[in-house]
Amino acid sequence: MSNHIDEIVEYINKIVNVKIHSTALIIGSGFSDFLNRVEEKIELKFSEIPNFKVLGDDKEENKFVFGKIKNKDVIIVLGRIHYNFGYDTSDIANLIFILKELGADELILSASVGSINPKIKVGDIVTAVDHINLTGRNPLFRCDYTKYGNLFVDMISPYNVQMIDTLVSTAKHDLGIKVKKGIFVEFNGPSVETVSESKFSKLIGGDITGFNVCCEVIAAKYCKLPVALVGLVTNYGSYFSESGVKHEDIVYNRKCASNYYLSLIERFIERV
Repeated sequence: MSNHIDEIVEYINKIVNVKIHSTALIIGSGFSDFLNRVEEKIELKFSEIPNFKVLGDDKEENKFVFGKIKNKDVIIVLGRIHYNFGYDTSDIANLIFILKELGADELILSASVGSINPKIKVGDIVTAVDHINLTGRNPLFRCDYTKYGNLFVDMISPYNVQMIDTLVSTAKHDLGIKVKKGIFVEFNGPSVETVSESKFSKLIGGDITGFNVCCEVIAAKYCKLPVALVGLVTNYGSYFSESGVKHEDIVYNRKCASNYYLSLIERFIERV
């Protein structure tokens, strides 16, 4: 898809009057209710865009949504590009590059995460200050879209400090919520980590675990797109969970926290 990034951007701009200086948001299909908060929205499915690679069970659901949140222009990606559907890491990078070329000034990543820190509870909202990528994957491997410069990207402070400060202060002053900070550890998925992997993640300094975030962050750093993670804790890691990690529990916990979690993302977009 990298050979088609510029033409994809051109196609989208012909369909939608995309505003420069927009805020980009990548949000999973489990939080699709967030779209009800978007005004003046225009939806464009991935499958409707020529040369846009589309795979997996959600291929008819994944889409761009353009509009406004509290008078702030937004570009929303509903549905993630998952490895287990057959995508390459380069496909993840290309999506980030498309957002950048469409005029995004910053990127917010929404994700459900698991806690491996006893001080971080189910229902908490967390943000990453750093990450440990255990997937063995990098979106810049063999990257041939090099318009942003040297591929040897400096990964000191991968998550934007100013965005994190804005998130924390917005949560505290607007909603009375404390956003906790931690180190994000990523696995490939879709299976959750084993007990030993969960224990190891804590041993090497991790606080939360999850999927699909690191490659998005690396690609954003490469194209100089400031990025922050807004994570919702929906489960405990295998090592800390006596009853195991069940998908139905994750879905239930996500639903219970959805209102205040999505309200924070809305306020964050307004303030960032």
